[in-house]
This record gives sequence, structure tokens and C-alpha cells, in this order.
Amino acid sequence: MRRYTSLETVHDRVWERIERAADDSQAPFRILTFGSVGEEHPHLRSVVVRSADRDERRLSFHSDRRSEKVADIQAHDRIAWHGWDPETSEQIRLHGTATVHTDDAVADEMWTREDPSGLALYPKSSAPGTPLEEPDDGLHPSVREQPITREHVAAGREHFAVIRTVIDTVDWLHLHADGHYRAQFRFDAEREPFEGRWVVP
Repeated sequence: MRRYTSLETVHDRVWERIERAADDSQAPFRILTFGSVGEEHPHLRSVVVRSADRDERRLSFHSDRRSEKVADIQAHDRIAWHGWDPETSEQIRLHGTATVHTDDAVADEMWTREDPSGLALYPKSSAPGTPLEEPDDGLHPSVREQPITREHVAAGREHFAVIRTVIDTVDWLHLHADGHYRAQFRFDAEREPFEGRWVVP
């Protein structure tokens, strides 16, 4: 297993893997844990990374605008990401801020770009978390047909939102046979690039 000794290489690796995950459904960091600040306690959930841009320090995903995470972000914009790759024994933790996009160009672009099958959750008449008498996915009958088309999901546009996050800190941990090691990177708005340092795991 390779051991990385350059902070620049580590930082490049983190962002390369995140950007790849946004385009490759099989990539290890395609599904990450996303954390937001709730009224009573933090909330964690797994989300699919839909776009990533290193130059803009940005990761984005989509969500039902009626969901708990959207309400969390509207009240507290600080967020966190977490990912673990069991194949390489690497952990990433990212912190930053988030904004919610519903009826704007950001949301329109992602709605148009996504495959209709990835939008099948949104025509639901009930919001996520609505109590039920028995287990049910709540999907609208129109999206139970195959293949799912844009016409099948069109009614869900009003419930669609994009969560766009901007990262200001990166924490990377590598569990290595020759000794675990860890790096941290913090964005400095005055200097623009991330500044890195090695820290005790």
C-alpha cells in the first residue's frame, strides 16, 4: 500500500477522488455521509455526490426541499461530510457551508442533467418523514413504470432542491501498515490556496 509523504499530493488525491465520484457511480466516495446541525442534535445521512468542483471548493447533491436537512441548512449553514474507503483505508472529513437552491439556475441545471430514474423520489405527495401506518416507499404510481421518463417525474420539480456546499477544511486519515498518519488543510481566503499540515492521527 502506497504511503504518501507530500501534502500537495494528498490534497490533490482527495479532490481527484471526490471529483471522480461525482461522475462514477462505482467510485468509493460516490455516497458520503452528510452532516447538518439540527435544533436538538446533529443529523447524519448518506447522500449521493452529484457534482464536485475543486476550483470552486464545491460539492453538491439534490434533495427533497421538504426534508429535514433543508430546514437544518436554512437555520444553520455549517455542514460536514464524511467518507471511508475500506479498500485503501482512507477517511476524509470535510467542513464548510451550504446553501439551498430551489427555483434558480443551479436547481434547473441539475434537474435537467439528472437521469429521470434519479428523480423518481420527488413526485411524492408526502414529505420525507411523514408518519405511515405500514412500510411504504411513498412513490407516485407514475414512477413505478419502466422506463421512467421526464414526463413521469415532471410533477416532482416543485419538491426538488440542490444543496451546494463550499469546503473550507479538509481532514484526511490513512490507516497504513507502517503507521497511521493524518493531514489537515484549511482554506485561507486571503491567500486562496488550502494550507496543509501533518497532525497526529
